[in-house]
Order: sequence, then structure tokens, then C-alpha cells
Amino acid sequence: MTIDVEQVKRAHPIADVIAAQGVALRRTGRRFMGRCPFHEDDRPSLVVYTDTQSFHCFGCGASGDVIDFVRRSHDLNFREAIDHLGGLPRLSSPPHRTVATRERPRPLSLDDRLILTAACELYHEALLRTPRALAYLEARGVPRWLARRARLGFSDGSELAPYLKRRRLSLRRAGELGLLYGDGREAMRGRIVIPDLRSGYCAWMTGRAFQGDIRAKYLGLALPRPLLGYEGVRGRRRIFVTEGPFDWLTLTGWGLPACALLGTQPGRGVERLLDRAHSVVLVLDTDDAGRAAAAALTESLGDRTLVLRLPGDAKDVSELGARPGGREAFFRALAAAEARVGSVEREEARHVAPSR
Repeated sequence: MTIDVEQVKRAHPIADVIAAQGVALRRTGRRFMGRCPFHEDDRPSLVVYTDTQSFHCFGCGASGDVIDFVRRSHDLNFREAIDHLGGLPRLSSPPHRTVATRERPRPLSLDDRLILTAACELYHEALLRTPRALAYLEARGVPRWLARRARLGFSDGSELAPYLKRRRLSLRRAGELGLLYGDGREAMRGRIVIPDLRSGYCAWMTGRAFQGDIRAKYLGLALPRPLLGYEGVRGRRRIFVTEGPFDWLTLTGWGLPACALLGTQPGRGVERLLDRAHSVVLVLDTDDAGRAAAAALTESLGDRTLVLRLPGDAKDVSELGARPGGREAFFRALAAAEARVGSVEREEARHVAPSR
């Protein structure tokens, strides 16, 4: 069967596909910029061109069209990348719109929840018997008890399809959710899996490449990004907001009510969820993108927001947490920030004229 490659590209604007991959894009004129998922990108070096529907990274040199991006992200050949795009919903939005601005998605069905929860449990059991994955987590400051509590997982790439078949769960729907490719291969293969748990079931997950993997650093499902960990902070008066999944794991391990934006651009409805908290502590990355995101969220959420500057040269809270004494340094910085805010509030109160 002949494939109309250009039609596939038109149906899947490159900015939408890259944003759906979990890359936070910021508009600059007729193009977008973001952190390249193919290398450790401290400063946004990925440029997405909407006029030519192409991308280029000025850091590692990766470039091409939407098919090239999918090939590199998922470690696919050309035909497999075409099939992967063909299995995604057709994107009717203009090229300048990203995943955060699409129409509200339909809620997960019961079958969706069963499929995702089955995958989560399978991957969790695989993690516990995979020493190299456990060693990676330990090196990132994630102890075994936290991996168990958060139901972290690992995909060896060979067990999900047979497991879903035994459970009589739909492989077709698993593919639509982003768990399987058309040939039955697992999208998360070789990745640490971090799920978003809601009321006892898995509602979303992302996979983190490790051990020098050249694929995209994070790979999410073909579903909108959630506010990772919101279930654990709902109803709390003060919550901590981070960027990435490992930042969230670090703060959760320290006993703090934390959630993660999964990037610097909040997904649809995130600010509405944050509005429910009495106070919000932003613990975002220390690079330009993180500082810009903190400023934008502070403007949106108002004076109940506290921006915490990480001590030393740590670029994020996960890196700080993996260092000796990192936890203690974090809480000292938090106490100092709270003391500064309290001092300013007391000073402002002194200058307020008494009511008559």
C-alpha cells in the first residue's frame, strides 16, 4: 500500500507532536524554542520552525521533520515512524498551537484505567527484579521504599502485550494510549516508568531513558499531561510545585506535599488546580526557562506564591537531593525564604494606617 507521506506530515503538525512528547515549547515569533529531549539541555537549544514544519537543535545537531523526530524519539525506522504517526489522533489544530491548548480530552474509560493500571503493576514488578534500574534510582536519590510507594516501574520491552492478552485487555486501545506500537513493541522499553496514580488506578505515565540512551529523555503517553502527583496534594493548604518527575519524587521522599508541572508550561487546567491551595511554593529549575516559568506563575497565582531559590549551583531539586547534605540545605533555604517573606509582611503591616 502506498503511503502519502506529505499527508501524514500535514495531519500531524510538528509543534503539536513535539509538545505531546512532553517538551515545553515557548513561542518566539514564527517559531518555538524548548529544551532538546535528545541531550542534557540546560539552556533551550531546540528550535521548531512552523513555516517549514521542521526542527533543529543547536546543541546536539539533531534536525529534520516530524517523522525524523518520531524516529529519533522512539528508536524506529522510517516505516515504523509513519505507522506510529498514523496511529495517533489526527491533529486539526493550527501549527502554532501546542498540546496545552487543544480541546478538552475525553475522560479515561474504565477499560483505559484497567489497561494503564495493569501496565503500571507489570512494570513495577519488573523494576524490583532489575538491579541496574534500581541502581539508577538509588544514584538519583530515590530509595527502594519510595520506588515502592510511588509504584515506579521498568519496561524490559517484552512482557506487556502477552500480559494484556492474558488479562483480556485490548491491545488496540493500549496502542492508542501510547503503550504499544503497531508491531506490538513497547513504547516504554528500556525506561524507568513513573506513573500518575489516582484513587488506586494509574491515569498516566512517563518513561525516563537512562544509561546514556540517545532517545528522547522523557516519553509520555498519547494523553494530555497531568499535574503529576495532584492526588497527593489535593486539599492541602500549602503545596510544592516542581518541574520534572524526579524533582517531584525528591520532595515526596522528603515528606512534602508536592506535584510536578512536567515542564515549564502548565497543561490545561493546571492553574485552576493550583488555585485551590492556600499557598504555593515554586521549586522550579534555576535556568532561564525555569525562572521565566516561576515569574509567569507568580503573576498568575498572586501573593500566595513563594519562589524558592535552590542553594548553591544545583540546577534542580533532584540534583540537590542526590548530593550529600542536599536535604538539609533545601530546608535551610526554605526556612530562610519563609523568614524573608514574614519580615516583609511585618514591615508592610507597620506602614498601614490604623482604621478609624
